[in-house]
Amino acid sequence: MENPSQIDPRERAIVMALKAERERQGISAAQLAKKIKISRNTIPNLERNEARPTLWVLLKIADGLKVNLKDLF
Repeated sequence: MENPSQIDPRERAIVMALKAERERQGISAAQLAKKIKISRNTIPNLERNEARPTLWVLLKIADGLKVNLKDLF
């Protein structure tokens, strides 16, 4: 059964690209959340497909990783 939290595969692909970049940089989800001042549960929930990201959160994550969000589209 499809998870209703993220039914758009493009949205999921962006989250997974940010996760791959986070892991490439060796930053834990908790470290990144603290750095960008969001709830420590937000990033793992997005990566586990348990929540849908807002544009604001995607921008904060991208900024925290020093990547341009538009390059992930």
